[in-house]
Amino acid sequence: PLSASTLDANDPAVDTNPTDGVGTKWVNTTSGEIFICTDATTDANRWMGQKGTALVGPRCIFAGGNSDDGNEHSAGTKINEISFVVPTTLGNATDFGDLLFINQYFTGTSNGTNERGVFAGGNAPAGGDSDVIQYITCSSAGNATDFGNLIAGTMQPGASSNGTTDRGMWSGGGVAGVDVATNKIDYITISTPGNATDFGDITLAVEQTCGLDNGTNDRGINAAGILDGGVSGTTDRINYWTISTTGNASDYGNLTAARDAPATCSNDTKNRGLFMAGGYAGSSLSYSNHIDYITITSTGNATNFGDMAGATPSGYGNNSGGRGHAAGCSSGTGERGLMGGGYTNLSGTQNWYKQIEYVTISTPGNSTAFGNLAKRVYGPAACSNTAG
Repeated sequence: PLSASTLDANDPAVDTNPTDGVGTKWVNTTSGEIFICTDATTDANRWMGQKGTALVGPRCIFAGGNSDDGNEHSAGTKINEISFVVPTTLGNATDFGDLLFINQYFTGTSNGTNERGVFAGGNAPAGGDSDVIQYITCSSAGNATDFGNLIAGTMQPGASSNGTTDRGMWSGGGVAGVDVATNKIDYITISTPGNATDFGDITLAVEQTCGLDNGTNDRGINAAGILDGGVSGTTDRINYWTISTTGNASDYGNLTAARDAPATCSNDTKNRGLFMAGGYAGSSLSYSNHIDYITITSTGNATNFGDMAGATPSGYGNNSGGRGHAAGCSSGTGERGLMGGGYTNLSGTQNWYKQIEYVTISTPGNSTAFGNLAKRVYGPAACSNTAG
């Protein structure tokens, strides 16, 4: 006979967290449906026999970018493909669908377990900056749909959201042509298609930047990037704001070193944000393999977490996993952070990456191999359907 703890009037949820782990049986006494736990990851568990979208479990979704399509060291082309991985397991990406158009240098966020992922900005098919916002349902493979437009075309802005509270934001980025930076923050209501609205400003104009958040705890973060069209090099500045209000950002602190376009992720309401790899600007652009972390609700400088340990491409000697223009996402409170794709240019030789690496967000250390994207790609966007 079933114990009383397995009988409930509702379906199990991703935060049911069964104490008996995988194999736990759950009976919905209203519908009569029976569910079996197939993944007992805390706050990201999965159940066989489920209905609807809320129980699919975490997905990390990678979209677009510039790919050399396997032709190592050759010139690449922008793509429109979307693929996904299940962050709680290891393995290669699976096809999801297509973007509205080929795109790179755009960014994504989501409203968490409400299942809507949104991508915005980037480098439009004919060149220049795109203002297009498009969306997907994270749990349902298919092509992206038009959502609306940013206030202006924006390349490589930082993206953040307050998860199921439903506000998505893009901060900074390149506007009105390559190497023209902005300090603007735009926002949308993720569940309601339409155009973005002005939120306020970050403390400096910056392009090739990044963003993250702590989900429903409501803090947005912008960090890193290139200043003044590259004239002043890269920045280590971190900004923060309260997502559910409007207004200007405040200074948070600094990364361990200035860089542009690091990949980011967080463990959502558990409050740790990671900045992974990225580029340094100098007499020639070099690439970092370092990971920094912050406690999102605090202010202060970032701390070293470890290094990205990705494979070194052929023809490079030892690059030690350094790369820029990768994309990051996570399983949220499930604690696994991923970084996929990226680009390296050493001694004039270009290389694109398809490798996905992962870390446990709450535990400092170096990354571990996860699997591969479908193509070698740099400048992709990413989002996930986790709690934030």
